[in-house]
Amino acid sequence: MFRSLLVAALMAVGLEASTLQAAPIGSEVPVSLQPGEPPDGAWPVARRDLWSDDIDSSGAAAISKDFLDRLDDIIKRGDARDRNEALAFLFQHYIYWGRLDLDGKGADEMMVWIGVPGACGSAGCDATILGRRPRGWEGVAGFFLEEPTGNLCYSHAGPDGYPMLRSRREAVWWTGTKFDTICYLACNGWGDPYGESPEELATYTAEELKIRDQLRQLAWCGADQAN
Repeated sequence: MFRSLLVAALMAVGLEASTLQAAPIGSEVPVSLQPGEPPDGAWPVARRDLWSDDIDSSGAAAISKDFLDRLDDIIKRGDARDRNEALAFLFQHYIYWGRLDLDGKGADEMMVWIGVPGACGSAGCDATILGRRPRGWEGVAGFFLEEPTGNLCYSHAGPDGYPMLRSRREAVWWTGTKFDTICYLACNGWGDPYGESPEELATYTAEELKIRDQLRQLAWCGADQAN
């Protein structure tokens, strides 16, 4: 459903843009990721994005011990008998993914949400965005996401006129040359969603502040357009 919704939304509009300029963000639709192993060879890339491979005694890359410890924790809890079963349990309950189009060239990006127990914090869990390249997938952007369902909005026209994906605190979009990410709400925690220190504000450019304010004023996934 996630894939069909995005493809239908993208085919209904033209996505080419000749110049980059901050424009009003287009209408949004809610999207959700689906549980399971990310396909087409994307999972190892997503895993390494969060848990970099270790190097064994021969100098070869090996799966991170930290990741293997997460699998062992699943076994200790009684949810699996070995690491193969633990990995299957992980895909069933804690790994979500979905294809999307963030550069306006077709659905050639994939978001992977990794909600592994012990790997999340108060800001949520890691959601990494992979881009399809001639040699395979590679990490291109990412942010924290509280939950993989009901917490994402998609627009075919973001701040630079290209597609945008946002959670309830961060947004990521294609600028025409690169992916850009900005935190627009609860950047210092949900205790004060609009609170930011002078030091943090000083790191924003005038354009980023404009985009941040624009995102703050948007109703969630076009809720104000529902009626």
